Amino acid sequence: MKPTRAVIFVTSGTGNTLQVANWIAGRGEVAGVEVAVHHMEGEDPAAEIRGGEDELVGLAAPAHGFTAPWHAIKFAARLPRRKGTPAFVFATRGRLRFGPVFVPGLSASCTFVLALILLLKGYRVRAADAFDMPSNWYSLHPPQRARSIELIHERARGRAERMADRLLAGERAWRWQHVIYEGIGALSLWPVSLAYLGMGRFFLAKLFFANHRCDGCGTCAKACPVEAIAMWGKDNPRPFWKYSCESCMRCAALCPHDAIEAGHSWAVILYFLTSVPTATWLFSLIGRSIPGLEGWHEGWFGHVATVLYAYPAIFASYYGFHLLNRLRPLNWLFAHTTLTHFWGRYLAPNTRYKHLVPRRKKPAGD
Repeated sequence: MKPTRAVIFVTSGTGNTLQVANWIAGRGEVAGVEVAVHHMEGEDPAAEIRGGEDELVGLAAPAHGFTAPWHAIKFAARLPRRKGTPAFVFATRGRLRFGPVFVPGLSASCTFVLALILLLKGYRVRAADAFDMPSNWYSLHPPQRARSIELIHERARGRAERMADRLLAGERAWRWQHVIYEGIGALSLWPVSLAYLGMGRFFLAKLFFANHRCDGCGTCAKACPVEAIAMWGKDNPRPFWKYSCESCMRCAALCPHDAIEAGHSWAVILYFLTSVPTATWLFSLIGRSIPGLEGWHEGWFGHVATVLYAYPAIFASYYGFHLLNRLRPLNWLFAHTTLTHFWGRYLAPNTRYKHLVPRRKKPAGD
């Protein structure tokens, strides 16, 4: 049955996923189907989804750590049960272009996780796909040039619109090349994805800091989709990234002063502090002199002790790092020993603050 209306719930850090959702929504005019795009943050899905065979429900998210972002998973879990309602899922993944060579991204388990939740809630999943958009991971590499972004968009838009036309005509739009490619990635990289959800995202969240250009305007805190940024300090407020940060990089993309950095030199220090636990090292020294305790830190008990140490170590060390960054010489040093200070940020073309931040979303602290 051809749908009479469709609703797509999107989470988007730098605008890539939102852009694909808008391309799909644009095909609704051609198909004569009303398509609404909503942000996941602050949204009550039960109020937007009526259910029924004439409605189409979509979930869209960027791949984080080769899986779905945690807040997208939680949003999917809040969806109302709608037995038999058609649905689809798509992810965006980072693509790079080197001359004539286009390197595809990998979303791995991202679409499968969200599709499984939809199935468990009674929806009939008609498509699960991923689209290569310009890689926005500015903490790892500089943004792509304008021409590369344009060419990557051309390829992604054509595929997204073809999928949309089939779905809006009431057809299935499975692309089995995607299922096989991403299925292999999901099976191969599930330990990485699990480690990312359990630990990696907390580590990455603690790499962000504001350089000396920050004026405390609070744009980053207001724009954060999961309210993971707090402005600390009365006279000179500075952003502080909490554990709930998903590393979506919206804060960096929308900062009016390019003040938000992902600290590479700080990452080395933080890695050392969390991967070489002082407590474990000290206890291993004691264990050498106590019969029966030799090598305890190499077994399962040592791994548990490491994990119990690592989380507090990340928070405590970042708190100290945040305070040290208030000292201008140290802030200058950290800012000038990170590559993000020199190679810029990424924001999807024609994307602005008003596009990424829902109007009804209240600023943090209101």
